[in-house]
Amino acid sequence: MQTSISSLRDAILVKLASTLYARLDNLSTPRFASRRLHLPCIAFPVTAVRRRRSQDGESCLTYEVKADGLQDMLITTEDKLVQFSRARSTRQPFLLVRSWNRYDLELSDLSDEVQSADDDWPEPESPSNTLLSGSHGEDEPADLEFHSRALRLIVRLGQRFGALLLAQQRGGVYKRIASDHNIIAQVRDVASIHDMMDVRTLEIL
Repeated sequence: MQTSISSLRDAILVKLASTLYARLDNLSTPRFASRRLHLPCIAFPVTAVRRRRSQDGESCLTYEVKADGLQDMLITTEDKLVQFSRARSTRQPFLLVRSWNRYDLELSDLSDEVQSADDDWPEPESPSNTLLSGSHGEDEPADLEFHSRALRLIVRLGQRFGALLLAQQRGGVYKRIASDHNIIAQVRDVASIHDMMDVRTLEIL
């Protein structure tokens, strides 16, 4: 992981990683309301669905699926999907989503933070020291730790993950498309952080 982090230490990438980290930190936990699942996630818009020719007698259909920021993949399902591409759009948008897990932020438990604060209460800093430390353009240790956590997050997001395929319904809600096998997805380029910036909470029927 350290090698991957070193390759990301660019000022622009660090800023994007920190922005993504903050967006994910602001997400709420998954919950059910009005018989719908409110799922925090990172969304990847599907740009093309193409059916593969199947053998006679097969009950499931296999599709080649392309999505912004993800490597191409094959998805097998009993549902009949509308075929489309960038050149031929569809009225029913599809998303591949990565369900969000707050543990990836490396945040300690609140009780641990309170205990740590009681044990290690810092000594008051004199105004002169504060002014001197603020006069330099260097990052504070807390900022460096935050940036490191953000970069480690990006490396983890670059690993393979179990995705959900969702089809948009009327009213902006989504329905999950059941797959015959787990949908394993992976980002195309871990350095393309802008492809992972679509952070939202979706309503799923």
